[in-house]
Amino acid sequence: MNLLATLPYPKTFAAFNGLVAEWLLIWTCFGYPIQAMVVLYSGFDSTPVNASFRAIYLFVSICLVAGAMVLFRPLKRSSYRLNIPLLAFVIFWILYGTRLVYDLEWKGLQMLGYHKYYVYAWAFGCSMIPALALLLNGRYMVAERLTKNMFYFLFTSIVCLTVYLVVYSGVTINELLVSHYEIFLSGKVTSVQELPVELKRASDVLINSITISFYGSLMVVTSVAWFLFYQRRVSVWYTLLLVAALVMGIFLLMVGASRGPLLMFLFLSAGLILASVGTFLVRFSIYALALFPAVSKKLKKLPRAGFSFKPVLHKLMMLLTGLMLIFTVYNYGRKKISFEIENLALKKRVEKMLEYRNDKTANDRIEMWTGALHQFKTNPVFGDSFINNVGNLYSHNIFMDVLMSVGVVGSLFFIIYLLAPFYYLLRLPSERKRSLSVLFTAFLAFLALYMTSGGLFTAAEFWILSAALIGISRQYLRPGTAQ
Repeated sequence: MNLLATLPYPKTFAAFNGLVAEWLLIWTCFGYPIQAMVVLYSGFDSTPVNASFRAIYLFVSICLVAGAMVLFRPLKRSSYRLNIPLLAFVIFWILYGTRLVYDLEWKGLQMLGYHKYYVYAWAFGCSMIPALALLLNGRYMVAERLTKNMFYFLFTSIVCLTVYLVVYSGVTINELLVSHYEIFLSGKVTSVQELPVELKRASDVLINSITISFYGSLMVVTSVAWFLFYQRRVSVWYTLLLVAALVMGIFLLMVGASRGPLLMFLFLSAGLILASVGTFLVRFSIYALALFPAVSKKLKKLPRAGFSFKPVLHKLMMLLTGLMLIFTVYNYGRKKISFEIENLALKKRVEKMLEYRNDKTANDRIEMWTGALHQFKTNPVFGDSFINNVGNLYSHNIFMDVLMSVGVVGSLFFIIYLLAPFYYLLRLPSERKRSLSVLFTAFLAFLALYMTSGGLFTAAEFWILSAALIGISRQYLRPGTAQ
């Protein structure tokens, strides 16, 4: 019996599932700054607060998985499509979950003092089950609504973080820019270099410098994607909003002074600009060639690219307006704060990164990656352990973590799953690409983050965003779906 037929309002239930899935993604991927503000202003211990949020995410995810099972309708064999990404996801997590249980329970390993339930909570409660919920409910999500709510929520998070640093931290803006800072549970904003003793107490750090910089760069690249791709015409209101987002994002990037988020910001911004310019040139070239009858006949087999000068001119006007506003804010801020570019902490850290032999952080990362490769070579088929022998932690690179943990067998399914968002995005028509551009940019940003930070089981945002992209894209590519 089809359970969907027993529901009084199946379409309403499906739409509700999609809306809940969208907000699950938004809160889990972009809500940490607000969650941190709740800890700061409530005065509660961060552990029960964070655990409560994660318990809510897990409960909602389980409900979404159950709802997707209720909504599932067996398809006719002629219209059935094998969900290869879902299959790869499930097989990979069976292999990786087995690795976690084997290492923690059978071998009795412990990761740098963390309890085994911490690993289980992150791996299954924060990463696997929420991602599965979005894979199953992606067909009910609306990309345009998700993009707007996601952007507004991220903007709110950035405002909260910026206001706290500027108004309530007790540190001047000039001081924030010349040293990279972290926010502690006490609410104190502390320079990383000046207080190495505090750094040893990792539990006291509420928002570290990498997180501050990353959320700043994430705000910038999603704003760029919104301007270049998501909307054909950007209104004056959105121009002002995007300028504010850019200014605050760059400010947070400089306050955290972390080099990984800086590189992500530079590469992703450059890629977005090149893709936008390339798309414009292709469309304009086809439009120009089609004006000549002799050439037009030969272009009949080529895809027609819609082109109009009005949106381009309008966007150029908004671009000039935004650049003037940014330049005005920069000049005013530089005179008001009296800072010099030479003294910026981010500039000094980049210079230190170029001298990689004297850069302890870079050398530590290289040692971890080398150790992960050695563990992979030791057991190349099914992997050696989910814990890196160097530092007794994860590898700070999800690809290294995959090789180290599940070997060639698990890596095959991971790569299939990882490539799925790229494959589906390329197949989508231009309007659907546009509607998913901001979400895809956020996915690339988190993917870049977990190339140099975190571990495979802690990369919840990577799993959730990739699952959403796959689920939505498959629905848009389904036969009969309105394009």
